[in-house]
Amino acid sequence: MGVVLERGERMTLWAAEKKMVLETAQKVADRGFVVGTAGNISMRVSDSSGKEFMLITPTSRYYDTMSGDDIVVVDLEGGRVEGGLAPSVETMMHAGIYKERKKVNAVIHSHPVFSSAIAVAGMDIPPIVDDQINYLGGVIRVAEYAISGSQDLVTNVLAALGPRNAVLLANHGAVTVGKDLREAFTNIEMLEKTAKIYISVISIGKFTPIPAEALEVQMAFFNYVHGDS
Repeated sequence: MGVVLERGERMTLWAAEKKMVLETAQKVADRGFVVGTAGNISMRVSDSSGKEFMLITPTSRYYDTMSGDDIVVVDLEGGRVEGGLAPSVETMMHAGIYKERKKVNAVIHSHPVFSSAIAVAGMDIPPIVDDQINYLGGVIRVAEYAISGSQDLVTNVLAALGPRNAVLLANHGAVTVGKDLREAFTNIEMLEKTAKIYISVISIGKFTPIPAEALEVQMAFFNYVHGDS
């Protein structure tokens, strides 16, 4: 359940984890998955009493000029615990995912081009390649449109994400999750790769579905590894 922090060591360990969040945010920007101050990245942590928090990027800040101290600490109700900057406008979307998905310890919201194109088209991506199932959990659904930062967006994202590791946001972008920041970032790469393949398939006008028996086995394995039950 995230990184456990002992009393008296909280600041030191949070400093290390803030650096991880910042480095991931900078990598997301360097790979072109966001432009400017767009997107947001978070990581779940907990203290020795079991109380959970998240470290999240601040709103409207360029990642290349940020420091680890700019990463904001909030509780899962959105209350700021530490940090001088305002947390991301999407804070409650991250909190909602952490509350719903107990094995998820990192959330990345980004705007990769091909994935965003599919989101604008309002198209779910069916399970078309094996690694899509293994990494992301099969079909990638599009969450209904809602204003950024709204409770409607939280509700829509949770409904479309379900037990999977990626979701598209209509006319907006994408969210990927993982057991840690590396996995959540890898899942952006996998989502964008899958979106590129799907757009190529659509242009060809034909695709061959994965056999039903193979799909069932792969989904069972994904649920065993990533499922909360």
